[in-house]
Amino acid sequence: MNIKSHQFDELRGAIRQASRWYARLQSSSTSAADRHAWQQWLNEAPSHQLAWQQVERFQADMAKMPSEIVSPALRGAELSRREVLRSLGIFVFATPVLGLVAWQFKPWQRWQAEYVTAIGEQRSLTLADGTELILNTASSVDIIYDQHTRLIKLHRGEILVQTSPDPQSPPRPIMVATPQGRIEALGTRFTAQTDEGRTQVSVLEKRVRVHPACGGTNEVISQGDQISFTKAALSPVTAASPFAASWTQGSLTVVDMPLGELLQQLSRYRSGMVSCSPDIAQLKISGAFPLNDIDRALAVITRAFPVAERRLTRYWVRLVAA
Repeated sequence: MNIKSHQFDELRGAIRQASRWYARLQSSSTSAADRHAWQQWLNEAPSHQLAWQQVERFQADMAKMPSEIVSPALRGAELSRREVLRSLGIFVFATPVLGLVAWQFKPWQRWQAEYVTAIGEQRSLTLADGTELILNTASSVDIIYDQHTRLIKLHRGEILVQTSPDPQSPPRPIMVATPQGRIEALGTRFTAQTDEGRTQVSVLEKRVRVHPACGGTNEVISQGDQISFTKAALSPVTAASPFAASWTQGSLTVVDMPLGELLQQLSRYRSGMVSCSPDIAQLKISGAFPLNDIDRALAVITRAFPVAERRLTRYWVRLVAA
């Protein structure tokens, strides 16, 4: 790990700012101007977006703690900003924790990637060999083509790859590398998503071969199947959802997906926290939900299913039993 001192300082400063913004947005006196200013700050730099994600992730972890410990955080509107920061426990700007964040998420590699999408953004690319690439929300990739290999490095997020025959002779293999291993395309169309130490691959056409980084085995996956893998192991092959690539058309289409899992997917396209109470987390949901307006998607869910929406702020939404 080699992070320069000015990069470390930038990360530390961004997390400090993110923690202050988080506290500010929890206040009952938060105005539209405050939210607009926060959005401008968020869009100013990739470091701001990663810092915001880390604060949100920290708060998600806090939400799992007993209520008697975290209840002061839920009364944030009654506290000063200094007290809110203290009650939320946002100490992630401390040097030891920064070291952990930097090690775990390798932020500078991601921010300096050749192609990056923000939360809620998608981007389509045509590579030099004609391969089509679509980046989903909050994704970053590098394209490395040389005389021997066509390599797509997926640092985070999700992509759809539609391979094209190599114009060079002999043809070079085309690979997608993630932190967990490699995916070798065998004349194919597929999606790949990497998150929290795992990569998932869904094959839409033909086949791919997956190679865990530290595993001695590999597996060929055919059209209609999916697999996930860590650095050391492959999961069993299962049937892929027929709607695995629906996000490329601007919607998330699901059939009998548990509500908790659906909200986890929708939250990838929206700044802030979206969750549900445990008693409705397994409620089966079917439908097509727009990805360019997650609030509208949540409204669809509350109209069609026996759930209600509770908001602490625009950026903190929880669904509960109606």
